[in-house]
Amino acid sequence: MSKIVKAYQEKRTIPTYGLGKPETNPLFFEKRVYQGSNGKVYPVPFIDKVFDEKRDQAYDAAILENDFVRLVMLPEIGGRIFEAQDKTNNNYNFFYKQEVIKPALVGLAGPWISGGVEFNWPQHHRPGTYLPTDVFIEEEADGAKTVWMSENDPMNRMKGMHGIRLRPDSSLIELRGRLFNRTPLTQTFLWWANVAVKVHQDYQSFFPPDVHYVADHAVRAMSSFPFAKNDYYGVSYHERPGRNDLRNYQNIPVPTSYMVCETKYNFFGGFDFKSEGGFIHVANRHIAPGKKQWTWGSEEFGKAWDRELSDNGDPYFELMAGVYTDNQPDFSYLLPYETKTFSQFWWSYKEIGPVQNANNNLAIRLVLQQGNKLDIGVASSRQFANLQFILNIGNQKRVFKKMTISPENPWIEKTIILQAGQEEAVSLSVLDEHGKELLAYQHREINKLQNRKLAKEPAQPVDVKSSSELQLIGEHLELYRHPTRYPEPYWEEAIKRDPSNYKTHISLGRAELRKGRLNKAKQNFRTAIEMQTRYHPNPASGEAHFFGGIVAKYQDEIGEAYALLYKSTWNYEWRSAAYYHLALIDCMRTDYEQALEHIEASLDTNRQNNKAIVLGAVIKKRLGKGENAGKIIDSLIKTDPLDQWAKHVQTSLSGDYSEFLRFSRNDAQTIIDIAFDYCEGGFYEEAIQLLQLHHEHEPAICAVPNPLKKTVMTRFILAWLLQKMNKKSASESLLKKFTTISYDYFFPSRIQEQLVLEWAIQQNKAVPMAAYGLGNYYFNLQRHEDAINSWEKAASAGCEYGTLYRNLGIAYWNTSANGEKARRAFRKAVQLSPEDMRISYEFDQLRKKLNDDPTDRLANLEPLKERILDRDDFSVELAALYNFTGQYEKALELLENKNFHPWEGGEGQVLRQYTSSCLQLGQKGLEKADPQKALMYFEKSLNTPDNLGEKYHPLQALAHINYWKGMAHKALGNLNKATEYFRKSANEEGDFVDMAVSQYSELSYYKALSLRELGRIEEANSLLHQIKTFGEVKLKQEVKIDYFATSLPLLLVFDDDLRNRNEWEAKYLIGLAELGLGNKEKAFSVFQEVLEINRMHAGAHELLYLRKRKANNGEK
Repeated sequence: MSKIVKAYQEKRTIPTYGLGKPETNPLFFEKRVYQGSNGKVYPVPFIDKVFDEKRDQAYDAAILENDFVRLVMLPEIGGRIFEAQDKTNNNYNFFYKQEVIKPALVGLAGPWISGGVEFNWPQHHRPGTYLPTDVFIEEEADGAKTVWMSENDPMNRMKGMHGIRLRPDSSLIELRGRLFNRTPLTQTFLWWANVAVKVHQDYQSFFPPDVHYVADHAVRAMSSFPFAKNDYYGVSYHERPGRNDLRNYQNIPVPTSYMVCETKYNFFGGFDFKSEGGFIHVANRHIAPGKKQWTWGSEEFGKAWDRELSDNGDPYFELMAGVYTDNQPDFSYLLPYETKTFSQFWWSYKEIGPVQNANNNLAIRLVLQQGNKLDIGVASSRQFANLQFILNIGNQKRVFKKMTISPENPWIEKTIILQAGQEEAVSLSVLDEHGKELLAYQHREINKLQNRKLAKEPAQPVDVKSSSELQLIGEHLELYRHPTRYPEPYWEEAIKRDPSNYKTHISLGRAELRKGRLNKAKQNFRTAIEMQTRYHPNPASGEAHFFGGIVAKYQDEIGEAYALLYKSTWNYEWRSAAYYHLALIDCMRTDYEQALEHIEASLDTNRQNNKAIVLGAVIKKRLGKGENAGKIIDSLIKTDPLDQWAKHVQTSLSGDYSEFLRFSRNDAQTIIDIAFDYCEGGFYEEAIQLLQLHHEHEPAICAVPNPLKKTVMTRFILAWLLQKMNKKSASESLLKKFTTISYDYFFPSRIQEQLVLEWAIQQNKAVPMAAYGLGNYYFNLQRHEDAINSWEKAASAGCEYGTLYRNLGIAYWNTSANGEKARRAFRKAVQLSPEDMRISYEFDQLRKKLNDDPTDRLANLEPLKERILDRDDFSVELAALYNFTGQYEKALELLENKNFHPWEGGEGQVLRQYTSSCLQLGQKGLEKADPQKALMYFEKSLNTPDNLGEKYHPLQALAHINYWKGMAHKALGNLNKATEYFRKSANEEGDFVDMAVSQYSELSYYKALSLRELGRIEEANSLLHQIKTFGEVKLKQEVKIDYFATSLPLLLVFDDDLRNRNEWEAKYLIGLAELGLGNKEKAFSVFQEVLEINRMHAGAHELLYLRKRKANNGEK
């Protein structure tokens, strides 16, 4: 064998399903629940459309290959591993290999693909999962090669880099992670490698043998493991003997996650018995404890998602590995300028089956099969010679000497049969030729691990007992990025009870700093310092001094900033970050020798602060010591070849910027990061030259949409810098040009951008655009009144951009529920942007919230029908209006002739309208004495076409469909069939509502009707009384979003009135119960109340409409 690693880049053509245009409207998803944490996407442009036709697309691919494995990476799609083949096992794809790129609406910002390995950070399904990364191939002296891929996180601008490394003599794949918080703020993150594996009846995942329980998201539920003997995700596994092993795909009917809580082992993986191959993941459990399995489920609901994501519809497991996290959500901290590095490992192996222990080199299988026969195997990631395998059975010892194994040839032994009673005393050890133990496993080790406690929802602030607990709960909510519960009310309550609580003042100060409210941040830090230094001048923590210094620096109070930052260096935790900022101020004062001393002090504490290293090189260059600067940068680039500030300095020394432009892709967001890096130290000339270089060259062409690669913000920053360099006329000239520049994709997000735009507004040259962008920035940070003022300033200055008025409409509704102001703003938006169907859709949704007449809404939408059909959400709403107005055939025609693509967690919208159309048409058939036609429609409602993109959830009640099928058979005289369907309806338990199991729903009414048809009158009446009681209790209960929700993608940007929603939902249940109990007048009165709250309530409207129809026909 050649024993080399090949590493190269090439164009790879892959059939690809296209995407719609990234959204030019900023989306402010303030309360969107996504993977258990906040689902905000700003400033990333949202994509909500995928196309149904594929075409060949060329991608930049990076290839790594040795004698054992072959890997293909796609830097342009988040830097994922796309293919992983075991060359020793007929090129078996030990990770799921996609034949196409088929994005579905699963990602944080829209598109996401399954298969291979996705690297998720700083939250799950990564903001940049469908954005390009920078790429570099490193070659080491020993022949190992690494493909590095890096990004500055598009939301918080932290640098995340991962390298995929292969050595010549091993199948071991090393992932090297390097996370650098290049911001002055404390940040939070999680990091998961998301491996997909193709599954079938003969695939089994495996976890360490001491794992006897697993946890759901946020540890909100648990299950025994591997055999579930309990309810989990609404499935009664204890009632499924032989189908409750959670390691097998076919046993899991519904979308299901589980995560390991505790283990003393460092491995897990999966094995394909059909191909006799699999993979093992290994990582240091002390920093990489995360081990997770996810699947869509084996029923039709899951299969629909499999079809969404691949042409062949093959199902898959996700076998995820977490670093600094063991759950989702479970975040950790990155302090300012902190770097965290780590490694994870995978290796492919074959033949021996799932293993019971493993490390980077070896894996042991030791399983007792039927007939007391031992199934033993040892596999390796590289060749080993002269090994000893020692098998202990009770007091007996069997030694297998001079064993040679390799990735191609594992060792297997299946001839040993145990005697009765020996089962508990079997172990296998692998020793090298010197007798050193390399790996061992004791069969059936005694499990001593304790269950983790289930998580509990925190009490509301006023109900929390102590101020210290209020502080802690606030920290938890901030750390976990909770989507619907904010930390500030807890901290404010803590301050109210104890104004001297300095820790809480620091927390509030950090929150205000993150929002750019500098004066409020300053006051909190000052108060914290006063409290900390009341009895002694040297506090245990320098955090308040550090962040107080950062605020002062942003406010150009340089002397105060210097003093505060210097005081924070007295504390080790803040020493490095503070000295770095002192060096920046030294540079602003042109005291470069002092700056170099401070940089060295910073690096004494944190040698991994890349920014401090680069700043030292910039200073050397400014001092005319280019050679010294070059040496500093060359050394850094060996550690981080994709530090783009370092790359820029390196190429500036030679004057040839081509390499910088290639590696950075001339991406505007990276350019802005580096420009502000220069600005922080007063290196304005360098920043100006960088921005001019950016403007002189086009950003790199990319295979995926990346609209933020160009932004008008670079020109605002350039104008600001020119003014700082006393080039006032050049600055003013540039500002005048903003009247002709497009407002699209102007989504500022950095605090420095806030300061630049606030300056621009004061110049009176570019007020409309600056105020528009600043409003976007403010609103994203929930500075709602500031945003409204800024947007209104843009409008007053003559901005004629539809999105501006759309934003105002959203703000008027969400901040003060001012429906008429919102309506006027949206009318203006539609007038200015009549082709923008999102704006038209949102205006219609506003009208829905304002309880406008559905008939009038439909009349306004009909002329737009062809354009409406380009949007799935708008098409569903049009179908709903057709159904509401009794035009069921039109609704059904629309739904059957368009391909829909659901959002993960938002399934059911299309299906609901399809079912409604079919059931209403069936009921009309019964009314017209055509039961055969009725039955056809009722059956049609159950046999949903694939173009809808979704199927019924296995836990979803179908009592209504089965009831109506029973009624059709009854009308046809098929009494046995009628009874069969009435029983199906009557035997249903609960429902699946809003992605959660519910004991009662509106479909419980049809269960009661079916019971009545079966003559079980008492049961029917009892159920109806239970439904009524449930509705009455619901009507009085506190209304809130589920604290532990994992996916509630409220993709509408309008706030929902939860009390209103709860009221009409509860009243509708009460009305149904009254109707079922024969209290018709009371029921119809309640339905009328429902419609007064929500004119678009289909159920109440249909029942009242049916009553009118029957009255017109002379029926009761």
